[in-house]
Formats: sequence, structure tokens, C-alpha cells
Amino acid sequence: MRMSNQGPMNFKIDPTSFTMVMVMDLAPKLKFGSDTDQECLRNGTPKWVAQVTVGFQAFGRPSFSVLNVTIASHEDPRHGFQPGMPCELVGFEVGVMDKTIKDKNTGEGQGRRGAGLLPAPTRSRPIGGSGRKNEQAA
Repeated sequence: MRMSNQGPMNFKIDPTSFTMVMVMDLAPKLKFGSDTDQECLRNGTPKWVAQVTVGFQAFGRPSFSVLNVTIASHEDPRHGFQPGMPCELVGFEVGVMDKTIKDKNTGEGQGRRGAGLLPAPTRSRPIGGSGRKNEQAA
């Protein structure tokens, strides 16, 4: 399949696609190559990365994956979560953009394939526990 160079395309993911979502870890999303500088949106909103385990049905069988999800929030989202806590992803999108495949020998472009990315602004909120829906705004 050959894709035209049209830039990223975002796809909203229906939250009912997952049979379960559990937060494993939350941390500031750091700029590439930095150990301390937090990445931000153009408007200055800090980015966070949530490592979540999701369950879903694949070919009629339960399956699980760990996803790194980018969250945009001025407030530290770690205050509402503990590892292993069930949560839901609000406004979850997956983006696909063109990526050129290069020939290893010549370095010439040999076509394109999709490369995944997880753009902000996903929001997350804990479920269960105290019953509070502590929504983290983008």
C-alpha cells in the first residue's frame, strides 16, 4: 500500500474498545535527549506520559498491551492515580503519518509506510475507589 504525503491523520479510539484500562505509571514527558526538561504543547501546557495496560478482544480471545499515552495538563495528573488503578481514557486518539522507507544500500526512498504516534490531548480519569471523577483537563 502506498500512502500520499498528506501529513498526520488522527483517529479517535472508542473507549468501549477496551475491556479494561489500568494505569501502571505516570511521569513528566521529557524532551528528546534531556533528563530534566519537560516537553510542552505550543501553548505551554506540560505533557505527561501515562503507561497503561489495556485489555481488548482479539480474534475472539482476551489480549493485553501496554501503551504509552501522552496527556496534556497544567496539573500534575499523578495526584489522582496510584499504580494498578483502573482508569478511562478520554479523547484518546492515535495518529498515523507517512514515513519514508530507505534502501539500506543506496539510501534512496523506496516508498512509504504508516508510523504510529500518540498525540495529545488525551485526558484520563480514575474510576472506582472514592467515586470521584478527577478529570485532567487538556
